Amino acid sequence: MKWTNADSDPHTVTHGFPGALGGQFGSAQLNMGDSFSFTFTQTGSFPYFCQIHTDMRATVTVTGN
Repeated sequence: MKWTNADSDPHTVTHGFPGALGGQFGSAQLNMGDSFSFTFTQTGSFPYFCQIHTDMRATVTVTGN
């Protein structure tokens, strides 16, 4: 999966929830135009959030072939 910051504000892609990091993936600060990629090798749901704007949250759902 690839995330690209198209916003003028910096963001991160951080596995888990604020105060409960998942530890499986995490980007450095992404400024406008920066990208972060992670290859999921397991099925499941993987929540993530922005450490700068902790109300920004989403989930990647990985299914089998």
